[in-house]
Amino acid sequence: MSQLELKVRIVCQEENVRQVIGEQTVQTVVRGKITIPKQKPKAEQILAVRARVEEKEEKQEIEVIPDKVIVQGKIVFNVTYVADFPTQPVHHVRGQIEFAESLHIPGVRPEMDVVKQITIEKCKADVDPKDPQQIIVTVILRIFVKVTEAEPKQLLIDLPGAERKFVKDEVRLDIVKAIGRRQVVVSDQVDIQQLFQGKKPCPKEVIDTIADVTVTKKEIIQDKVIIEGILTVQIIYVADWPTQPVHHAHVEIPFTQFVEVRGARPGDMVNVQVQIEDDSARVKHECEISITAVLAVQAFVMEQIRKRVVVKIEDDLLACILDAQAIRQVTLFLDQILNEKDQVQITLREIVTIPQPKPDAQKVLEAFVTDVTVTETEVIANKVIVRGVVTVKITYVRDAPDQQVHAFQAEIPFTAFIEVPGAQPGATVNVMAEAEFVSVGLDDKRRIVVKLVLKVTARVTDIVQKKLYECLRPGVEIVCPIVAPVEPKVPEKKPVPEPKPTPPTPGRTYAIRAGDSFFRLAQRFGTTVQAIQAANPGVDPNRLQIGQVINLP
Repeated sequence: MSQLELKVRIVCQEENVRQVIGEQTVQTVVRGKITIPKQKPKAEQILAVRARVEEKEEKQEIEVIPDKVIVQGKIVFNVTYVADFPTQPVHHVRGQIEFAESLHIPGVRPEMDVVKQITIEKCKADVDPKDPQQIIVTVILRIFVKVTEAEPKQLLIDLPGAERKFVKDEVRLDIVKAIGRRQVVVSDQVDIQQLFQGKKPCPKEVIDTIADVTVTKKEIIQDKVIIEGILTVQIIYVADWPTQPVHHAHVEIPFTQFVEVRGARPGDMVNVQVQIEDDSARVKHECEISITAVLAVQAFVMEQIRKRVVVKIEDDLLACILDAQAIRQVTLFLDQILNEKDQVQITLREIVTIPQPKPDAQKVLEAFVTDVTVTETEVIANKVIVRGVVTVKITYVRDAPDQQVHAFQAEIPFTAFIEVPGAQPGATVNVMAEAEFVSVGLDDKRRIVVKLVLKVTARVTDIVQKKLYECLRPGVEIVCPIVAPVEPKVPEKKPVPEPKPTPPTPGRTYAIRAGDSFFRLAQRFGTTVQAIQAANPGVDPNRLQIGQVINLP
Protein backbone atom coordinates (compact mmCIF):
# COMPACT_ATOMS: atom_id res chain seq x y z
CA MET A 1 0.00 0.00 0.00
CA SER A 2 1.22 3.53 -0.84
CA GLN A 3 1.13 6.35 1.68
CA LEU A 4 0.19 10.00 1.49
CA GLU A 5 1.26 12.79 3.80
CA LEU A 6 -1.39 15.15 5.14
CA LYS A 7 -0.43 18.44 6.72
CA VAL A 8 -3.13 18.91 9.36
CA ARG A 9 -3.71 21.96 11.53
CA ILE A 10 -5.40 21.68 14.94
CA VAL A 11 -8.07 24.40 15.14
CA CYS A 12 -9.68 24.89 18.53
CA GLN A 13 -11.91 27.26 20.45
CA GLU A 14 -11.99 27.76 24.21
CA GLU A 15 -15.36 27.58 25.98
CA ASN A 16 -16.22 27.63 29.66
CA VAL A 17 -18.18 24.38 29.64
CA ARG A 18 -20.47 23.53 32.54
CA GLN A 19 -20.18 19.78 32.96
CA VAL A 20 -22.52 17.63 35.01
CA ILE A 21 -20.46 15.74 37.60
CA GLY A 22 -23.39 13.60 38.69
CA GLU A 23 -27.00 13.51 39.75
CA GLN A 24 -29.03 11.44 42.16
CA THR A 25 -32.71 11.02 43.05
CA VAL A 26 -33.89 9.47 46.29
CA GLN A 27 -37.32 8.84 47.73
CA THR A 28 -37.68 9.13 51.48
CA VAL A 29 -40.49 8.91 54.02
CA VAL A 30 -40.74 11.62 56.68
CA ARG A 31 -42.94 10.95 59.73
CA GLY A 32 -43.66 13.06 62.74
CA LYS A 33 -46.29 14.46 65.10
CA ILE A 34 -48.02 17.82 65.29
CA THR A 35 -49.25 18.84 68.71
CA ILE A 36 -52.56 20.65 68.85
CA PRO A 37 -52.16 23.72 71.13
CA LYS A 38 -53.85 23.46 74.54
CA GLN A 39 -56.24 26.30 73.74
CA LYS A 40 -57.62 24.25 70.80
CA PRO A 41 -59.87 21.20 71.19
CA LYS A 42 -58.70 17.65 70.63
CA ALA A 43 -59.22 16.02 67.23
CA GLU A 44 -61.75 13.33 66.38
CA GLN A 45 -60.99 12.96 62.67
CA ILE A 46 -58.91 14.63 59.93
CA LEU A 47 -60.72 16.47 57.15
CA ALA A 48 -57.77 17.64 55.05
CA VAL A 49 -54.02 18.06 55.15
CA ARG A 50 -51.75 20.18 52.98
CA ALA A 51 -47.97 20.15 53.08
CA ARG A 52 -45.19 22.05 51.40
CA VAL A 53 -41.44 22.21 51.67
CA GLU A 54 -40.53 25.55 53.24
CA GLU A 55 -39.98 27.80 50.25
CA LYS A 56 -37.74 30.36 51.92
CA GLU A 57 -34.24 29.40 50.89
CA GLU A 58 -32.81 29.95 54.34
CA LYS A 59 -34.90 27.02 55.55
CA GLN A 60 -33.28 24.66 53.09
CA GLU A 61 -29.64 23.82 53.59
CA ILE A 62 -27.22 21.90 51.41
CA GLU A 63 -23.91 20.62 52.67
CA VAL A 64 -21.40 19.22 50.21
CA ILE A 65 -18.64 16.90 51.37
CA PRO A 66 -16.44 14.66 49.19
CA ASP A 67 -18.66 12.24 47.22
CA LYS A 68 -21.79 13.22 49.14
CA VAL A 69 -24.51 15.89 49.22
CA ILE A 70 -26.59 16.35 52.38
CA VAL A 71 -29.97 18.04 51.93
CA GLN A 72 -31.81 19.44 54.94
CA GLY A 73 -35.14 21.18 55.05
CA LYS A 74 -38.44 21.76 56.75
CA ILE A 75 -41.97 20.62 55.83
CA VAL A 76 -44.87 22.87 56.83
CA PHE A 77 -48.26 21.22 57.44
CA ASN A 78 -51.74 22.75 57.51
CA VAL A 79 -54.29 20.33 58.97
CA THR A 80 -58.05 20.81 59.12
CA TYR A 81 -59.81 18.55 61.62
CA VAL A 82 -63.13 17.89 63.32
CA ALA A 83 -63.01 18.65 67.05
CA ASP A 84 -63.88 15.99 69.61
CA PHE A 85 -66.95 17.97 70.80
CA PRO A 86 -70.62 17.06 70.59
CA THR A 87 -71.14 20.00 68.19
CA GLN A 88 -68.09 18.83 66.15
CA PRO A 89 -66.77 22.25 65.08
CA VAL A 90 -64.00 22.35 62.46
CA HIS A 91 -60.57 23.62 63.51
CA HIS A 92 -57.19 24.20 61.94
CA VAL A 93 -53.66 23.57 63.19
CA ARG A 94 -50.26 24.32 61.68
CA GLY A 95 -47.01 22.48 62.34
CA GLN A 96 -43.62 21.67 60.87
CA ILE A 97 -41.17 18.77 60.72
CA GLU A 98 -37.49 18.88 59.79
CA PHE A 99 -35.82 16.32 57.53
CA ALA A 100 -32.32 15.45 56.31
CA GLU A 101 -31.19 13.11 53.54
CA SER A 102 -27.76 12.10 52.25
CA LEU A 103 -27.15 11.46 48.51
CA HIS A 104 -24.03 9.65 47.29
CA ILE A 105 -22.57 11.26 44.13
CA PRO A 106 -18.99 10.15 43.29
CA GLY A 107 -16.60 12.94 42.36
CA VAL A 108 -18.43 15.71 44.21
CA ARG A 109 -16.32 18.35 45.98
CA PRO A 110 -17.43 21.18 48.31
CA GLU A 111 -16.67 23.99 45.84
CA MET A 112 -18.97 22.59 43.12
CA ASP A 113 -22.44 23.93 42.27
CA VAL A 114 -25.51 22.05 43.47
CA VAL A 115 -29.04 22.24 42.08
CA LYS A 116 -31.82 20.64 44.10
CA GLN A 117 -35.50 19.93 43.61
CA ILE A 118 -37.73 18.61 46.40
CA THR A 119 -41.19 17.29 45.54
CA ILE A 120 -43.92 16.05 47.87
CA GLU A 121 -45.36 12.93 46.24
CA LYS A 122 -47.84 11.94 48.96
CA CYS A 123 -49.07 13.36 52.24
CA LYS A 124 -51.44 11.96 54.89
CA ALA A 125 -52.49 12.75 58.45
CA ASP A 126 -54.19 10.67 61.17
CA VAL A 127 -55.30 11.33 64.72
CA ASP A 128 -52.99 9.60 67.18
CA PRO A 129 -55.16 6.82 68.69
CA LYS A 130 -53.24 7.12 71.98
CA ASP A 131 -53.47 10.90 72.24
CA PRO A 132 -56.12 12.91 70.32
CA GLN A 133 -54.09 16.05 71.06
CA GLN A 134 -51.49 14.70 68.61
CA ILE A 135 -51.74 14.35 64.81
CA ILE A 136 -49.46 11.86 63.05
CA VAL A 137 -48.28 13.14 59.65
CA THR A 138 -46.51 11.16 56.93
CA VAL A 139 -44.93 12.56 53.78
CA ILE A 140 -43.18 10.84 50.87
CA LEU A 141 -40.50 13.14 49.43
CA ARG A 142 -38.62 12.87 46.17
CA ILE A 143 -35.28 14.69 46.41
CA PHE A 144 -33.32 15.37 43.23
CA VAL A 145 -29.78 16.76 43.30
CA LYS A 146 -27.50 17.61 40.39
CA VAL A 147 -23.86 18.70 40.81
CA THR A 148 -22.10 20.71 38.10
CA GLU A 149 -18.74 22.36 37.58
CA ALA A 150 -17.66 25.00 35.08
CA GLU A 151 -14.17 24.82 33.60
CA PRO A 152 -12.50 26.12 30.43
CA LYS A 153 -11.90 23.60 27.66
CA GLN A 154 -10.22 23.96 24.27
CA LEU A 155 -12.59 22.08 21.96
CA LEU A 156 -11.51 20.80 18.55
CA ILE A 157 -13.67 22.52 15.90
CA ASP A 158 -11.78 21.86 12.64
CA LEU A 159 -8.91 19.98 10.97
CA PRO A 160 -7.89 21.92 7.85
CA GLY A 161 -5.89 19.75 5.49
CA ALA A 162 -7.70 16.54 6.42
CA GLU A 163 -11.02 17.08 4.70
CA ARG A 164 -13.29 14.02 4.40
CA LYS A 165 -11.42 12.25 7.19
CA PHE A 166 -13.44 13.66 10.07
CA VAL A 167 -17.05 14.46 10.95
CA LYS A 168 -18.46 17.61 12.55
CA ASP A 169 -21.77 17.85 14.36
CA GLU A 170 -23.70 20.48 16.26
CA VAL A 171 -23.77 20.30 20.05
CA ARG A 172 -25.47 22.60 22.50
CA LEU A 173 -23.16 23.66 25.30
CA ASP A 174 -24.19 25.29 28.56
CA ILE A 175 -21.33 27.78 28.78
CA VAL A 176 -20.36 30.44 31.28
CA LYS A 177 -20.77 33.68 29.33
CA ALA A 178 -19.31 35.91 32.01
CA ILE A 179 -18.02 35.67 35.58
CA GLY A 180 -18.03 38.30 38.28
CA ARG A 181 -16.28 38.12 41.65
CA ARG A 182 -16.38 40.38 44.65
CA GLN A 183 -15.43 40.34 48.32
CA VAL A 184 -18.04 41.99 50.56
CA VAL A 185 -18.44 42.66 54.26
CA VAL A 186 -21.75 42.06 56.03
CA SER A 187 -22.03 43.50 59.52
CA ASP A 188 -24.64 44.36 62.12
CA GLN A 189 -25.07 45.18 65.79
CA VAL A 190 -27.69 43.37 67.84
CA ASP A 191 -29.00 44.05 71.31
CA ILE A 192 -29.49 40.65 72.92
CA GLN A 193 -32.17 41.77 75.39
CA GLN A 194 -34.17 43.61 72.72
CA LEU A 195 -33.81 40.79 70.20
CA PHE A 196 -35.01 38.14 72.64
CA GLN A 197 -37.42 40.41 74.59
CA GLY A 198 -35.47 40.10 77.83
CA LYS A 199 -35.49 36.29 77.85
CA LYS A 200 -31.70 35.98 77.39
CA PRO A 201 -29.02 37.60 79.56
CA CYS A 202 -26.57 40.21 78.33
CA PRO A 203 -23.20 38.90 77.12
CA LYS A 204 -19.90 39.38 78.88
CA GLU A 205 -17.70 37.58 76.36
CA VAL A 206 -18.21 35.79 73.02
CA ILE A 207 -16.72 32.29 73.04
CA ASP A 208 -17.42 31.15 69.48
CA THR A 209 -19.47 31.83 66.34
CA ILE A 210 -20.88 29.49 63.70
CA ALA A 211 -21.94 31.26 60.51
CA ASP A 212 -23.84 30.19 57.41
CA VAL A 213 -25.04 32.10 54.38
CA THR A 214 -27.99 31.48 52.06
CA VAL A 215 -28.89 33.21 48.81
CA THR A 216 -32.61 34.03 48.75
CA LYS A 217 -32.90 35.97 45.49
CA LYS A 218 -30.88 36.67 42.32
CA GLU A 219 -31.66 39.39 39.81
CA ILE A 220 -29.81 40.43 36.65
CA ILE A 221 -29.69 43.99 35.40
CA GLN A 222 -27.39 45.32 32.71
CA ASP A 223 -23.79 44.27 33.55
CA LYS A 224 -24.69 43.49 37.17
CA VAL A 225 -26.07 40.66 39.29
CA ILE A 226 -27.96 41.70 42.43
CA ILE A 227 -27.87 39.14 45.22
CA GLU A 228 -30.05 39.04 48.31
CA GLY A 229 -29.42 36.64 51.13
CA ILE A 230 -29.34 35.96 54.84
CA LEU A 231 -26.27 35.58 57.02
CA THR A 232 -27.15 33.26 59.91
CA VAL A 233 -24.85 33.44 62.94
CA GLN A 234 -24.96 31.17 65.97
CA ILE A 235 -23.27 33.01 68.86
CA ILE A 236 -22.00 31.14 71.92
CA TYR A 237 -21.36 33.58 74.75
CA VAL A 238 -20.73 33.85 78.49
CA ALA A 239 -23.56 35.64 80.30
CA ASP A 240 -22.83 38.74 82.33
CA TRP A 241 -23.99 37.07 85.54
CA PRO A 242 -21.97 36.14 88.66
CA THR A 243 -22.31 32.42 87.81
CA GLN A 244 -21.28 33.11 84.18
CA PRO A 245 -23.45 30.48 82.46
CA VAL A 246 -22.94 29.88 78.73
CA HIS A 247 -25.80 30.90 76.42
CA HIS A 248 -26.62 30.71 72.74
CA ALA A 249 -28.10 33.35 70.42
CA HIS A 250 -29.40 32.79 66.89
CA VAL A 251 -29.09 35.92 64.73
CA GLU A 252 -30.19 36.41 61.11
CA ILE A 253 -28.80 39.35 59.13
CA PRO A 254 -30.37 40.07 55.72
CA PHE A 255 -28.10 41.59 53.09
CA THR A 256 -28.21 42.90 49.52
CA GLN A 257 -25.05 43.05 47.42
CA PHE A 258 -24.16 43.28 43.75
CA VAL A 259 -21.42 41.88 41.52
CA GLU A 260 -20.35 43.51 38.29
CA VAL A 261 -20.55 41.00 35.43
CA ARG A 262 -19.74 42.53 32.06
CA GLY A 263 -22.10 41.22 29.39
CA ALA A 264 -24.89 40.20 31.77
CA ARG A 265 -28.34 41.32 30.73
CA PRO A 266 -31.91 40.82 31.99
CA GLY A 267 -33.26 37.42 31.02
CA ASP A 268 -29.94 35.57 31.37
CA MET A 269 -29.67 32.60 33.70
CA VAL A 270 -27.27 33.01 36.61
CA ASN A 271 -25.66 30.75 39.21
CA VAL A 272 -24.35 32.35 42.40
CA GLN A 273 -21.84 31.05 44.93
CA VAL A 274 -21.30 32.75 48.28
CA GLN A 275 -18.66 31.51 50.71
CA ILE A 276 -17.81 32.81 54.17
CA GLU A 277 -14.11 33.66 54.35
CA ASP A 278 -14.14 35.01 57.90
CA ASP A 279 -16.67 35.69 60.65
CA SER A 280 -16.38 37.20 64.12
CA ALA A 281 -18.47 38.63 66.94
CA ARG A 282 -17.51 40.71 69.95
CA VAL A 283 -19.25 42.42 72.83
CA LYS A 284 -19.36 46.11 72.03
CA HIS A 285 -20.96 47.60 75.14
CA GLU A 286 -23.63 46.59 77.62
CA CYS A 287 -25.95 44.18 75.80
CA GLU A 288 -24.79 44.79 72.22
CA ILE A 289 -22.83 42.33 70.10
CA SER A 290 -21.09 43.47 66.91
CA ILE A 291 -21.09 40.85 64.12
CA THR A 292 -18.88 40.96 61.02
CA ALA A 293 -18.51 38.47 58.16
CA VAL A 294 -16.38 38.61 55.03
CA LEU A 295 -18.08 36.95 52.05
CA ALA A 296 -16.59 35.88 48.71
CA VAL A 297 -19.31 36.26 46.07
CA GLN A 298 -19.12 34.74 42.58
CA ALA A 299 -21.76 35.09 39.87
CA PHE A 300 -21.75 32.90 36.75
CA VAL A 301 -23.95 34.15 33.92
CA MET A 302 -24.94 31.18 31.80
CA GLU A 303 -25.75 30.88 28.12
CA GLN A 304 -26.49 27.85 25.98
CA ILE A 305 -24.87 28.04 22.56
CA ARG A 306 -24.91 25.89 19.44
CA LYS A 307 -21.42 24.93 18.36
CA ARG A 308 -20.17 22.76 15.49
CA VAL A 309 -17.31 20.64 16.76
CA VAL A 310 -15.38 17.59 15.58
CA VAL A 311 -17.10 14.43 16.86
CA LYS A 312 -15.42 11.65 14.83
CA ILE A 313 -11.99 11.18 13.20
CA GLU A 314 -10.94 8.28 10.97
CA ASP A 315 -8.75 5.77 12.77
CA ASP A 316 -5.43 6.33 10.95
CA LEU A 317 -5.64 10.13 11.27
CA LEU A 318 -6.79 9.87 14.90
CA ALA A 319 -3.88 7.59 15.75
CA CYS A 320 -1.42 10.10 14.26
CA ILE A 321 -2.89 13.10 16.14
CA LEU A 322 -3.08 11.18 19.41
CA ASP A 323 0.51 10.02 18.97
CA ALA A 324 1.56 13.66 18.53
CA GLN A 325 -0.26 14.44 21.79
CA ALA A 326 -2.18 17.23 20.08
CA ILE A 327 -5.64 16.21 21.30
CA ARG A 328 -7.34 13.82 23.66
CA GLN A 329 -10.81 12.35 23.66
CA VAL A 330 -13.06 13.47 26.52
CA THR A 331 -16.55 12.45 27.56
CA LEU A 332 -18.68 15.37 28.72
CA PHE A 333 -21.98 15.07 30.54
CA LEU A 334 -23.87 18.14 29.41
CA ASP A 335 -27.23 19.67 30.18
CA GLN A 336 -29.41 19.57 27.07
CA ILE A 337 -32.28 22.07 26.97
CA LEU A 338 -35.51 20.33 26.03
CA ASN A 339 -37.61 23.39 25.24
CA GLU A 340 -36.81 25.68 22.32
CA LYS A 341 -39.41 28.21 23.49
CA ASP A 342 -38.63 28.93 27.11
CA GLN A 343 -40.58 32.16 27.79
CA VAL A 344 -44.24 32.98 28.25
CA GLN A 345 -46.04 36.21 28.97
CA ILE A 346 -48.95 36.19 31.37
CA THR A 347 -51.44 38.97 32.08
CA LEU A 348 -52.97 39.37 35.53
CA ARG A 349 -55.94 41.41 36.63
CA GLU A 350 -56.52 41.49 40.36
CA ILE A 351 -58.75 43.61 42.61
CA VAL A 352 -57.03 44.36 45.91
CA THR A 353 -58.65 45.84 49.00
CA ILE A 354 -57.08 48.68 50.95
CA PRO A 355 -56.19 47.15 54.34
CA GLN A 356 -57.67 48.46 57.57
CA PRO A 357 -57.10 50.91 59.21
CA LYS A 358 -55.98 52.70 56.03
CA PRO A 359 -58.41 55.42 54.86
CA ASP A 360 -60.57 55.32 51.73
CA ALA A 361 -59.05 56.37 48.39
CA GLN A 362 -60.08 59.27 46.20
CA LYS A 363 -57.63 58.45 43.38
CA VAL A 364 -54.63 56.23 42.75
CA LEU A 365 -51.29 57.91 42.10
CA GLU A 366 -48.95 55.11 41.04
CA ALA A 367 -47.87 51.52 41.56
CA PHE A 368 -44.60 49.71 41.14
CA VAL A 369 -43.48 46.12 41.56
CA THR A 370 -41.09 45.60 44.47
CA ASP A 371 -40.63 41.85 44.13
CA VAL A 372 -41.49 38.82 41.99
CA THR A 373 -40.96 35.54 43.83
CA VAL A 374 -41.28 32.05 42.39
CA THR A 375 -42.69 29.91 45.20
CA GLU A 376 -43.22 26.59 43.44
CA THR A 377 -42.11 24.86 40.26
CA GLU A 378 -43.61 21.57 39.11
CA VAL A 379 -42.72 19.48 36.07
CA ILE A 380 -45.47 17.25 34.73
CA ALA A 381 -45.61 15.35 31.43
CA ASN A 382 -44.72 17.81 28.62
CA LYS A 383 -45.39 20.86 30.77
CA VAL A 384 -43.92 23.09 33.49
CA ILE A 385 -46.15 24.79 36.06
CA VAL A 386 -44.72 27.88 37.76
CA ARG A 387 -46.41 29.50 40.74
CA GLY A 388 -45.36 32.66 42.52
CA VAL A 389 -46.28 35.97 44.11
CA VAL A 390 -45.91 39.54 42.84
CA THR A 391 -45.53 42.25 45.49
CA VAL A 392 -46.91 45.62 44.39
CA LYS A 393 -46.62 48.92 46.28
CA ILE A 394 -49.55 51.28 45.66
CA THR A 395 -49.77 54.98 46.57
CA TYR A 396 -53.09 56.81 46.62
CA VAL A 397 -54.76 60.05 47.73
CA ARG A 398 -56.96 59.88 50.81
CA ASP A 399 -60.65 60.62 50.28
CA ALA A 400 -60.70 63.65 52.60
CA PRO A 401 -60.32 67.43 52.27
CA ASP A 402 -56.66 67.35 53.33
CA GLN A 403 -55.89 64.80 50.52
CA GLN A 404 -53.04 63.10 52.33
CA VAL A 405 -51.04 60.51 50.40
CA HIS A 406 -51.05 56.93 51.71
CA ALA A 407 -49.42 53.70 50.57
CA PHE A 408 -49.79 49.97 51.09
CA GLN A 409 -48.43 46.71 49.69
CA ALA A 410 -50.42 43.97 48.01
CA GLU A 411 -49.37 40.42 47.17
CA ILE A 412 -50.83 38.99 43.95
CA PRO A 413 -50.40 35.26 43.21
CA PHE A 414 -49.76 33.98 39.69
CA THR A 415 -49.56 30.68 37.84
CA ALA A 416 -47.84 30.12 34.48
CA PHE A 417 -47.90 27.07 32.19
CA ILE A 418 -45.07 26.41 29.71
CA GLU A 419 -45.33 23.63 27.12
CA VAL A 420 -42.15 21.52 27.05
CA PRO A 421 -42.41 18.43 24.80
CA GLY A 422 -40.46 15.56 26.36
CA ALA A 423 -40.43 16.95 29.90
CA GLN A 424 -41.16 14.41 32.62
CA PRO A 425 -41.54 14.66 36.43
CA GLY A 426 -38.15 14.85 38.08
CA ALA A 427 -36.49 16.83 35.27
CA THR A 428 -34.34 19.80 36.23
CA VAL A 429 -35.91 23.20 35.66
CA ASN A 430 -34.43 26.68 36.10
CA VAL A 431 -37.03 29.44 36.45
CA MET A 432 -36.90 33.23 36.46
CA ALA A 433 -39.82 35.68 36.53
CA GLU A 434 -39.94 39.45 36.10
CA ALA A 435 -42.59 42.14 35.76
CA GLU A 436 -42.74 43.99 32.44
CA PHE A 437 -45.74 46.25 33.06
CA VAL A 438 -48.01 47.37 35.91
CA SER A 439 -50.98 49.75 36.01
CA VAL A 440 -53.63 50.56 38.62
CA GLY A 441 -57.08 52.11 38.70
CA LEU A 442 -59.80 52.84 41.25
CA ASP A 443 -62.69 50.36 41.41
CA ASP A 444 -64.33 51.99 44.43
CA LYS A 445 -63.12 53.77 47.56
CA ARG A 446 -61.80 50.57 49.14
CA ARG A 447 -60.81 48.52 46.09
CA ILE A 448 -58.09 49.05 43.48
CA VAL A 449 -57.72 47.23 40.16
CA VAL A 450 -54.16 46.06 39.42
CA LYS A 451 -53.08 44.94 35.94
CA LEU A 452 -49.75 43.16 35.48
CA VAL A 453 -47.76 41.66 32.62
CA LEU A 454 -45.13 39.10 33.67
CA LYS A 455 -42.42 37.35 31.69
CA VAL A 456 -41.68 33.85 32.99
CA THR A 457 -38.63 31.93 31.76
CA ALA A 458 -38.37 28.18 32.40
CA ARG A 459 -35.60 26.01 30.98
CA VAL A 460 -35.98 22.27 31.38
CA THR A 461 -32.80 20.26 30.95
CA ASP A 462 -31.76 16.64 30.67
CA ILE A 463 -28.27 15.16 30.78
CA VAL A 464 -26.70 13.93 27.53
CA GLN A 465 -23.33 12.24 27.10
CA LYS A 466 -21.06 13.68 24.39
CA LYS A 467 -17.68 12.34 23.27
CA LEU A 468 -15.63 15.27 21.99
CA TYR A 469 -11.97 16.13 21.48
CA GLU A 470 -10.06 18.50 23.75
CA CYS A 471 -7.03 20.28 22.30
CA LEU A 472 -3.68 19.89 24.04
CA ARG A 473 -1.66 21.82 21.43
CA PRO A 474 -4.01 24.35 19.78
CA GLY A 475 -2.87 25.69 16.42
CA VAL A 476 -0.08 23.15 15.89
CA GLU A 477 0.51 21.66 12.42
CA ILE A 478 1.13 17.91 12.15
CA VAL A 479 2.27 15.84 9.18
CA CYS A 480 0.44 12.53 9.16
CA PRO A 481 1.23 9.62 6.83
CA ILE A 482 -2.06 8.26 5.62
CA VAL A 483 -2.67 5.08 3.65
CA ALA A 484 -3.72 6.12 0.16
CA PRO A 485 -6.87 4.51 -1.19
CA VAL A 486 -6.06 1.80 -3.74
CA GLU A 487 -7.74 2.13 -7.10
CA PRO A 488 -9.39 -1.17 -8.04
CA LYS A 489 -7.72 -2.95 -11.01
CA VAL A 490 -9.72 -4.41 -13.84
CA PRO A 491 -9.13 -8.16 -13.67
CA GLU A 492 -7.67 -9.76 -16.80
CA LYS A 493 -9.05 -13.15 -15.97
CA LYS A 494 -12.25 -14.45 -14.60
CA PRO A 495 -12.45 -13.27 -10.98
CA VAL A 496 -11.69 -15.90 -8.43
CA PRO A 497 -13.65 -15.83 -5.16
CA GLU A 498 -11.53 -14.36 -2.42
CA PRO A 499 -10.53 -16.81 0.30
CA LYS A 500 -12.09 -16.31 3.67
CA PRO A 501 -9.91 -14.36 6.12
CA THR A 502 -7.87 -16.59 8.38
CA PRO A 503 -6.91 -15.83 11.95
CA PRO A 504 -3.38 -14.51 12.65
CA THR A 505 -0.59 -17.02 12.39
CA PRO A 506 -0.08 -18.68 15.75
CA GLY A 507 2.96 -17.28 17.49
CA ARG A 508 2.94 -13.96 15.59
CA THR A 509 2.47 -11.81 18.66
CA TYR A 510 4.09 -8.74 20.13
CA ALA A 511 4.59 -7.47 23.68
CA ILE A 512 3.88 -3.76 24.11
CA ARG A 513 6.89 -1.60 25.05
CA ALA A 514 7.14 1.94 26.40
CA GLY A 515 6.08 4.52 23.77
CA ASP A 516 4.28 2.00 21.54
CA SER A 517 1.03 2.87 19.77
CA PHE A 518 -0.94 1.16 16.99
CA PHE A 519 0.21 3.93 14.66
CA ARG A 520 3.91 3.35 15.37
CA LEU A 521 3.51 -0.44 15.19
CA ALA A 522 1.77 -0.13 11.82
CA GLN A 523 4.74 1.85 10.45
CA ARG A 524 7.30 -0.51 11.98
CA PHE A 525 5.73 -3.74 10.66
CA GLY A 526 4.50 -2.39 7.30
CA THR A 527 0.80 -2.66 7.97
CA THR A 528 -2.13 -0.38 8.87
CA VAL A 529 -3.82 0.72 12.07
CA GLN A 530 -7.07 -0.82 10.86
CA ALA A 531 -5.43 -4.19 10.29
CA ILE A 532 -3.93 -4.22 13.80
CA GLN A 533 -7.33 -3.31 15.29
CA ALA A 534 -9.02 -6.09 13.29
CA ALA A 535 -6.51 -8.61 14.66
CA ASN A 536 -7.12 -7.45 18.22
CA PRO A 537 -10.86 -7.04 18.78
CA GLY A 538 -11.64 -5.73 22.23
CA VAL A 539 -8.24 -4.04 22.70
CA ASP A 540 -8.47 -0.27 23.36
CA PRO A 541 -5.62 1.39 21.38
CA ASN A 542 -5.72 4.36 23.79
CA ARG A 543 -5.07 2.17 26.86
CA LEU A 544 -2.14 -0.04 25.93
CA GLN A 545 -0.15 -1.41 28.88
CA ILE A 546 3.59 -2.23 28.89
CA GLY A 547 3.94 -6.01 28.59
CA GLN A 548 0.46 -6.43 27.06
CA VAL A 549 0.54 -9.08 24.29
CA ILE A 550 -1.24 -8.32 21.03
CA ASN A 551 -1.60 -10.08 17.67
CA LEU A 552 0.16 -8.79 14.57
CA PRO A 553 -1.58 -9.26 11.18
